[in-house]
Amino acid sequence: MIEYRIEADTVGMRLDKHLRKRMPNVPVSHLFKMIRTKKVRVNGKRAQPEQLLAEGDVLTIRGTEEQLTLAERPKSDRPPPPP
Repeated sequence: MIEYRIEADTVGMRLDKHLRKRMPNVPVSHLFKMIRTKKVRVNGKRAQPEQLLAEGDVLTIRGTEEQLTLAERPKSDRPPPPP
């Protein structure tokens, strides 16, 4: 379980945007699925994607860092397309 407090620099930010910023390698669809299936909680209560964060809120994500890294986007070995 991952648990941390919201700091002053993220006050007023939407939960979904905060998660995208904090976990840039996890696909957005996976983040929304975690919220929808109640794996993300704010102050012990079910979270909503549009929920605004306040300083001191406790964000809890069920699962481990290892499980989240398994959901990371695969890195492409393809070269960029020609101009």
